[in-house]
This record gives sequence, structure tokens and C-alpha cells, in this order.
Amino acid sequence: MPVQELVKSGPDGSGSDEGAPSVVARCLSNFRLEVDGQAVSHWRAGKARALFQYLLVNRERFVHRNRLHEVLWPEREEHGSSSLKVAVHGVRRVLSTFEDGDGFTLLYQDHGYLLRTNNAWVDIEEFQRAFDRGRTAWVAKEHDTAIAWFQRTADLYTGDFLAGETDGWINEQRQWMRGTALRALSALRTEALEREDWPAAMHWCRRALDVDPHHESAYQALMMMHGELGELGRVLSWYEVCRLRLRTDLGVEPSERTERLLTALMRGRGLPSLPGGRP
Repeated sequence: MPVQELVKSGPDGSGSDEGAPSVVARCLSNFRLEVDGQAVSHWRAGKARALFQYLLVNRERFVHRNRLHEVLWPEREEHGSSSLKVAVHGVRRVLSTFEDGDGFTLLYQDHGYLLRTNNAWVDIEEFQRAFDRGRTAWVAKEHDTAIAWFQRTADLYTGDFLAGETDGWINEQRQWMRGTALRALSALRTEALEREDWPAAMHWCRRALDVDPHHESAYQALMMMHGELGELGRVLSWYEVCRLRLRTDLGVEPSERTERLLTALMRGRGLPSLPGGRP
């Protein structure tokens, strides 16, 4: 199957054979939910939106009510309050219009809840699926297919998971997705470096730094490429950006490898191998 057809997989992938999904949920960057093309934006109870987000991430999986209490009210030791019932009622009120056909079904069973969504497209699921397919293709040495899937992964990563929200479970999920995005971007950078396509490699470095401004291997690659181009001023500039961010934000200095790289480049020595990445 052509690579171009492999990556057609939903709203951001130029369509799919199954037609447009009834439910589109985006959790990368700001949370957005659409049903039949209409945005769902009115969340009446304080924790209703957070409850829906957690059940959406875990859709088709039963979640015990104790776990929901731990996630939504981590500061409380007792799980006997009515807060969860209030949040569930809020979710049901918001989604009641869409609980038939291709919409939502929120089930209660065995002291917990399960969210079902028929004909749904969820960006974080497609994001993980694209990366997993890229990694499988990479291991199988099908590099053209792998790069297409990693490109898809990078395209889907439009921002942090539920940007601006700070619940503990969100932070854990966010870190995992950042790591996945960085692995895909490293593979794309490696492929561009192997082709000596400096503009493309620099683009992927900058994308990696958008995800993680302390990603030292991206700074190293930028320094080395500018050294290859004879742009020593740019080499020094990227080193200084790296050093300032690491020192100011993390209280650490650049690694010994970065320091040796700077010395070698500024003295015009032969370039070491360009840093790459494997998914």
C-alpha cells in the first residue's frame, strides 16, 4: 500500500475510508470536543469537564469510582462524598443530546463508570497509533513508511496535552506524550541529517525545542550543522541559548559532550558524528 494512503486516518489526515466521524475530540493543546460538527462547550458542574476528559482518555475501559475520586479530588482521603455523583450528573446533562446513535453512552456498573463513543476520532489515540506504526516500520527497516508515520505523529502534536490544565494525572499524561513526540522528532531529524538536508534537520530541531526547550541533543545538532556550514557565530549563539536555558530553568550546565563539541567547532577541528535519534 502506498505510504500516502497509510497516513490517511481521520480529520487531520485527509479523510478515511469510513467517512467523517460523528465525534471529534482534541486533547493536544486546548481541549476541544465536537459532535456532528458542533462544538460542545457548556460544562455545568465544576468537575464535569475534568471527569469527561479522564473517561475519554480511558474510553471503553471501566474506571472504578475510587480511582475517579483519587484523580479528581486527590486532596481528599475519604471517597464517600456526593461530588462524583454531581460531576457525573453534569456530564450526563451536557451529553444527553448526543447519547443516541453515534454519540456517547456513559455506563455505570460495578461501582464505576465506562464511557463509550461510537464513530469517534480522538487525537491522542491517533497520535499514539501513528507513533507505534512508525516504530514498527522502523524496526522492520521500512524507513520510508516509518518516516511517513513519524511525520504524522509530529503533525498531530499541536501542543501539550490539555494545555493550561494542571491536575496530577494530566501532568503524567503530558510528560508521556512529550516524550513520544520527541522520539518521533528525533527520528525525523536523523533521517534529514543522513540525507544532509540541513534545512529539514534544523526544522525538526526547532520543533523538538518547542516541545522541550532543554532538549540538549537538538542544540548539539544545530551547533554541528552550523559548523558544517561555516557559521561559527551561529554555533556560539545556539550554545549560549542552550547554556542559559539549562542554567536558568534547571540549575545545571551543558553536558561535557556539548562543551567538547563547542571547542572542536570553534577551533575548526573535524566534526564528530552528528547526533541522531532512534524511536
